[in-house]
Amino acid sequence: MQQLYQDLKQRTENERVEQEAIMRATLDSAIEGIMIVDNKRQVIAVNKRIAEMTRLPESVLKQRDQRQLAALLVRSVKTADSMLERINGMQETDGTLRDEIELIDGTVIDWFSAPVRTPDGTQVARVGFFRDITAERHAHQQLEQAREAAEAASKAKSLFLANISHELRTPLTAVIGLADLLLLERDPLVDRQREYLEGIASSGRHLLALVNDVLDLAKIEAGKQELNLRSVEIHEVIEEGLTAISPLANARGVALEPATRNDVPNVRADRVRLRQILYNLISNAVKFTDRDGLVRVRAHLDGDKVAIAVIDTGVGIARADLSRLYRSFEQLTLPSGDRPGGTGLGLALTKRLVEMHGGTIDVESELGVGTTFTVRIPVG
Repeated sequence: MQQLYQDLKQRTENERVEQEAIMRATLDSAIEGIMIVDNKRQVIAVNKRIAEMTRLPESVLKQRDQRQLAALLVRSVKTADSMLERINGMQETDGTLRDEIELIDGTVIDWFSAPVRTPDGTQVARVGFFRDITAERHAHQQLEQAREAAEAASKAKSLFLANISHELRTPLTAVIGLADLLLLERDPLVDRQREYLEGIASSGRHLLALVNDVLDLAKIEAGKQELNLRSVEIHEVIEEGLTAISPLANARGVALEPATRNDVPNVRADRVRLRQILYNLISNAVKFTDRDGLVRVRAHLDGDKVAIAVIDTGVGIARADLSRLYRSFEQLTLPSGDRPGGTGLGLALTKRLVEMHGGTIDVESELGVGTTFTVRIPVG
């Protein structure tokens, strides 16, 4: 009997040693730091990883309770006390905790704590998992600093452009005006002189259009663009846009279908900017439509907004190019490989102006069939 008792005792001891070895191997194989604390707040087990994080031997860690370790390791006493209060406050609950702490040496730790319970629900300990996120935090701070620097640089650029609008526009307007006056003079001009003057006027207008688009976009980005919102009759603005673009349409042999007047409410918009939105969309439609093609504009009520659709029978847009439509200075090429005229800012500016009105812009397109841009502006 005595021998049987000794055998059972030895077997139990062997099983205990084996279980401890398994637990130790499990703890030390974890990539996170692990600390187990009993109900008396005493540290009863740690693994090698947490010893590496804290730069303290396991024997030192296990000789202290939670409060001693917190005071020894955590940079801020207030943070340490707050962490312990939260853990101890949930000691008798099913709750888990997660937070970040900074150690005295600057290491940033992401920690997670959860209760350990027996099958009958009795809590016997809490286990904490600790992960060193110092490198992640440093990388995040660098990215945030780079983002802030980029935003500051972009804002400075936009403010610079917005503030020199007068200095850029005035001399260009003078050059164009003087060229036009010379072309209107009664004194005869030789063909070469007239050709040069027409080139000066044409190039000046193109450059002025580019300057206007750049400055308008810069003012929006700098938060300096203001809208004069009021109730606007949409069909009047559509007709103004079609009239303004008719010379270009005639030159390209593209038909502009008159807008069908239907009963739609007025929109709340800046009339000048709404006309600019429609002009940009209609001119784009004409540029990307071949001779004998058709461009039309339609308006209808869509919920609490009026939807204005600019529809063309043009070359269409490839699906892969749709994401590039609203980028500044981006111009899509025609199937022939040619690039249409323009600054590459029209759609970028249009999208921002639409959004400033509280509206949206969508596009549907099919290669060889045509494109439809739909702008939705709130009813007003």
